[in-house]
Amino acid sequence: MEAMLQKMARQLASMDEASLMALWDTYHSRVKQFEPTHSWQEACIVLGMIQSVRWKNQLFNTLWAEQKQAGDHPSEGEAQSSDENKSDLISSSDRGKIIQFLPRGES
Repeated sequence: MEAMLQKMARQLASMDEASLMALWDTYHSRVKQFEPTHSWQEACIVLGMIQSVRWKNQLFNTLWAEQKQAGDHPSEGEAQSSDENKSDLISSSDRGKIIQFLPRGES
């Protein structure tokens, strides 16, 4: 299972973020309209994968910029392989967009 997940991660990482984000509204709309179906569950997973790629890219860019500001200039490969647990470098004042999922009738 781990090998399959790693393969999926490699495939997702190779995709263009702009192309993935073009699909975001479509999958967000599908997920907002709950249906107890496999199709709805798959849409949730696809939306989560799109969000994961976006989050990964934002985190990478934030950490990369912080390293450059600190005077470090590692190559891209070094930056990606450096400490993976750097969440403490991101200020708690940094805010992201929170999408609220409401029950039917409340949206």
